[in-house]
Amino acid sequence: MLCGITLTVGDRTYHINIEERTRETITRQVRLLEERFDAFELEAEAVTNDPEYFEHGHERAEEGWIGDAGAWVTDDDDRVLLIRHEDDPDRWGTPGGSHEPGETLAETARRKVREETGVECSLTDVYAARQKVVVNEADESSRFHVLTVEFDAAYESGHLFIDDEDIVEAQWFAEPPDDTHESLDDKIEQWEE
Repeated sequence: MLCGITLTVGDRTYHINIEERTRETITRQVRLLEERFDAFELEAEAVTNDPEYFEHGHERAEEGWIGDAGAWVTDDDDRVLLIRHEDDPDRWGTPGGSHEPGETLAETARRKVREETGVECSLTDVYAARQKVVVNEADESSRFHVLTVEFDAAYESGHLFIDDEDIVEAQWFAEPPDDTHESLDDKIEQWEE
């Protein structure tokens, strides 16, 4: 499968495959984040997807998707904004979701917080970032890269208002709820200190 971008410069034609393009795009996104926020640790991992799931992600990457972003939003009273999602209605997590082509991951995080909760926020830092190499189980040479970024954020304005059918509930918490996603364990521990 030959996928990617063909670029013509003068009389030369170059083909950049999806793995190269997504790796370069992720590298640029990380640099932008490093310029804007304090230093942060970038975790790296490889994940293997079954061919059908891989193809879905591959098609999205071809269209310009680069990953996901969310935010740990706090207000002036040190409360944290958390949501319960339809896919996992018993656990609380941060608002966030899928990147849209043409936006930065910082823009993704702010948009998803607004869409899922009605709250406007300003991003203050990166608290977690993970770059994944997604590998096709049926053809290990077929792969692409994605980036997931979680931001610290401060409440700016708005009132809780859910206008997203995938969100079961959004709520401000003064103390950690009992059932949170394990991805929040470190943030919950810091919060309780």
